[in-house]
Amino acid sequence: MTSSFSTVSPSSTASAVHSKPTVKANVNLNEAPRIQLGKTTNQPVSDRQKALRTLFTQFQKLYAGVLEQQPTLAHESSLAQENDISGTTNNLKAYKSAIHHAAVSISRRPPPDRIPHSSIGTVRESRAAQQAEQLAKASRLSPERLRRYCLSHETMVQWGYPDSTITELVVPSTTCVSSEGFAQTCYRCKIDFVVSTSQDMGDCIFHHGRTVPERIEGKRVWIYSCCRKERGAAGCEEGVHVFTDNDDDVKLAQRVPYKTTAQIIEEKGLKGTKHVDVVGIDCEMISTTAGSSLARISIIDENGAILLDEFVRQTVSVLFSGVRAADLENAVMDINDVRAAACSFIGPDTVIVGHGCVDLSNSVTSDTSRLENDLRAMRLLHPHVIDTAILFPHDKGAPFRRALRDLVKEKLGYFIQVHTADAGHSSVEDAKATLDLLKWQVRDDQDDIQA
Repeated sequence: MTSSFSTVSPSSTASAVHSKPTVKANVNLNEAPRIQLGKTTNQPVSDRQKALRTLFTQFQKLYAGVLEQQPTLAHESSLAQENDISGTTNNLKAYKSAIHHAAVSISRRPPPDRIPHSSIGTVRESRAAQQAEQLAKASRLSPERLRRYCLSHETMVQWGYPDSTITELVVPSTTCVSSEGFAQTCYRCKIDFVVSTSQDMGDCIFHHGRTVPERIEGKRVWIYSCCRKERGAAGCEEGVHVFTDNDDDVKLAQRVPYKTTAQIIEEKGLKGTKHVDVVGIDCEMISTTAGSSLARISIIDENGAILLDEFVRQTVSVLFSGVRAADLENAVMDINDVRAAACSFIGPDTVIVGHGCVDLSNSVTSDTSRLENDLRAMRLLHPHVIDTAILFPHDKGAPFRRALRDLVKEKLGYFIQVHTADAGHSSVEDAKATLDLLKWQVRDDQDDIQA
């Protein structure tokens, strides 16, 4: 017998096989391609060529409706499939058996009517595509599925969301846009100060971390997470004084009045606009002479596509910001503009999804990144809300809430909010994570129903 093949170790075969073969130019696309030589192989070339013809015949039948769109598709798939099997089988008998099973599997696929399609590709690729389709179908955030997770008005008020029944939120009795020149209490160091942009760095000395209990030498003590000093020790961080109106919605409305989604749609002539069923939302806030102000808003759809990602032009002076100055300077929309832009996607029946948990590791800024505070920063009153911090409750119950990054790691198996010092917080990343968590819960509940 002529030496048309040589025996090689599985490791060397794998390295040779996983480079995907390509279709050569000037070949007859109606005939089976030729085995591409030049690499060691575990099977005789004659057997491989016969197997390739078998696979090509099945792929050509399968792709009959789409070959006009991509004429080389049957060649590409048959070469890739044979190459994959050749590299993962160590003897001729196993190789022929795998080719037979692959050909049968290909013949049973539904013919594709478009490119891309889950029936296109090798057995491995098609199976992965079909599993992805099934996962997406099980995760579909349809309005019918979403309603069961929406918070009631009573629950929203209980968890600190703005109360849409308070008339003064929409029609404030007085206005006070900026507190510049007025006395406030710094929420970081708790010292009274006069709001001003002429503060010096170091006027405020504070701890940016939270206090956590630890047992040291048999005693329970509270330790600052930022500097490991005991509670009551002098601050470890220097900055400027900042303040926030917290959840005093009447006072916030005096700075910028609240509006309902329906009200904005009416005012901006957005009736008839096709709004989306569900959005993920996350905002970034900064400290200004008006307290905590909206600096960036990110809205995505259920597939993770960005619908809106805008920095917000400030109409008052900035005291402290975790957002780059250039991004704020180049912003063209103020809060009213971005709120109107958001309502070109968010309709009265749209479900807003977010996560209501303070990022205590970032308490150096006024960014209390909770869903209720996102809506508060937007001054938006909306009836349909899903809060993943409430959907996945803390073991200790209310008012405790689990951190978004911990839930994502536990339920989804990936990491978020892993930032360098200059990268900062990504509102798009957080918005996508909340939707991924909701999809996980929808799938889990579907499994329970089917069981």
